[in-house]
Amino acid sequence: MRRIVVLVAFLALVAAAPAGASVKSPCALVTAANATKALGVTVPASTPEKLGLYEACTYASGGKRLTVLVRGLTRTVFDLSAKSNPGPVVHVSGIGSDAYSAAGPTLLLWKSGTEVTVLATGVANALTVEESLGRTAASRL
Repeated sequence: MRRIVVLVAFLALVAAAPAGASVKSPCALVTAANATKALGVTVPASTPEKLGLYEACTYASGGKRLTVLVRGLTRTVFDLSAKSNPGPVVHVSGIGSDAYSAAGPTLLLWKSGTEVTVLATGVANALTVEESLGRTAASRL
């Protein structure tokens, strides 16, 4: 059974996005101004970088960090991927077309063929920050 789950996960990653699919920059979906407001500290501008299957944008200052990851993905594969995260994985309403909180401090959302992951660390209200920035990102997709 475990081999089947691993095989399904592998196939999902291989078929995740059509070749040449383009996604918006994570730094355009959540800007330094957005991160500064959400984290409560001034963060410098960031530039997107390739991080495995994702385009990533990271803002950090004073022990607080915000990472935004994006990749093209079908909704079906997004749901499979999100639900395969370490638990608890909880559906979150009102953000994008589909969204989950995974393992507490990570927000995963999908809209218009794009998966966005928002991770805030060093803040007491991480999920609240992530949900707010997830709404911002979703509004820009």
